[in-house]
Amino acid sequence: MTGPALQELATWVAATEGAAGDAAVDSALACYALDWAGALIAGTAHDLYPRYLAAFAALAAPGAPGCAGGCAVAGDARGWSPVEAAAANAAISHFWEFDDSHRAAMMHPGITVWPAVVALAQARPGVTVADMRAAVLAGYEAGLRMGAHLGKAHAATNHVTATAGTFGAAAAAARLLRLDAAATLSALGHAGTQAAGLWQFLEDGAMEAKAVHPAIAVRNGVTAALLAEAGIPGAARVLEGGRGMLAAWKIAPEPSASLVPEGAPMILTATIKGWPVCGQMHSLLDATQDLMRKAGLRVEEIASVTAEGPQALLDVAGLRRPTNAGDAKFSTAFCVALMLSGGDLSFTGFDGSAVRDEAVQALADRIEVLAPPEFSARYPKERPARITATTRDGQVLTEERSFRRGDPEAPWEWEPLVERFHGIAGLAMRDAAARRAVVEWCRGFGAGDETLDRAAAPFFRVDPVLERAA
Repeated sequence: MTGPALQELATWVAATEGAAGDAAVDSALACYALDWAGALIAGTAHDLYPRYLAAFAALAAPGAPGCAGGCAVAGDARGWSPVEAAAANAAISHFWEFDDSHRAAMMHPGITVWPAVVALAQARPGVTVADMRAAVLAGYEAGLRMGAHLGKAHAATNHVTATAGTFGAAAAAARLLRLDAAATLSALGHAGTQAAGLWQFLEDGAMEAKAVHPAIAVRNGVTAALLAEAGIPGAARVLEGGRGMLAAWKIAPEPSASLVPEGAPMILTATIKGWPVCGQMHSLLDATQDLMRKAGLRVEEIASVTAEGPQALLDVAGLRRPTNAGDAKFSTAFCVALMLSGGDLSFTGFDGSAVRDEAVQALADRIEVLAPPEFSARYPKERPARITATTRDGQVLTEERSFRRGDPEAPWEWEPLVERFHGIAGLAMRDAAARRAVVEWCRGFGAGDETLDRAAAPFFRVDPVLERAA
């Protein structure tokens, strides 16, 4: 009998180091730290923040004798237990849809990795920046490989951030706790038996529940590692066994997506978003923006519009009539119509107010969104998209994309990313000096600076929210 499908991944997770001195990895660690920090800080200014904070506070009873672990939740003055702090921060950093993503894995990896690493680093003495770097690399590697391995059939009904994200959090936590290969395999086994998260909230109009998914992934993943640390064995064949994940979900894995770490680290293949909406439509928005710039197109000149992408675009971002900002982030027709109308789709300007603009809604109603089979076949390794606008005088204008801005093929440079961070984080952290401290922490993390505060305190100093919640 061959070894467990997750054995080599567990062995790699247990042995990986922080890759100090690798310029590509150093840059990626700094960039993805900054991406998550911006999403976390901005999340404290979201309308969902007080409700989610209250729910997790009720679960964790922060400040109670058993929970005074000194772990921070963004914008809150109390000490939390590491598990609930990590879960709460994961949810908070997903409210605005600002966080990173991945084409092949079809998930948001960072929000299932960084909260686990930071919380455990705060809770455990002796953790070094090198430990944290290794844990982040392990989390991205495990989560992204698992997401890509489970493939499109799984992603059609399951939110991969919740399912594969549990493995990312478990691997990150296992590496930070310095578990050996056998215990790490147990942690992955515990992760697999807890992995869950369904897309049904889209069908039922419960968009505000989406942030629950990274939260439960992180909560369950950290718990999985703690169970393994305590010597409780997990199912070694939780993925491929007769009553394992693949059998339960009745799917075959993606054959080309290997679970064995090889080549460049998976963190180098992730995407930092260029738009504050569902990643399924980013290629289309990039193409629409360029079409307008090249053609000098004005909305009053448009007779008809066709937007094309993979079937996943319709499945996840196919909402036709949004009523609020949360819905609008999953409405391809609306976002394309807003852009064609000259509306604001920036990270700081997209506030949902345009859903009340009947002219934008009327244009959205006229936009045909299609999923050509050839585009669906190229997904998820590519994110093909095509926008076609026919003008009232008969011109046919078209623009096409295979990848998104922020994909590995078109990565962010550091300075534009810093500017992006200041705009996003400025929603809640109004002190520019405080934001610069976060930038410098992230830069230092990428460089492996062991003098950094392992508790990543700059992430949590969101003074306006801190005063409200204290």
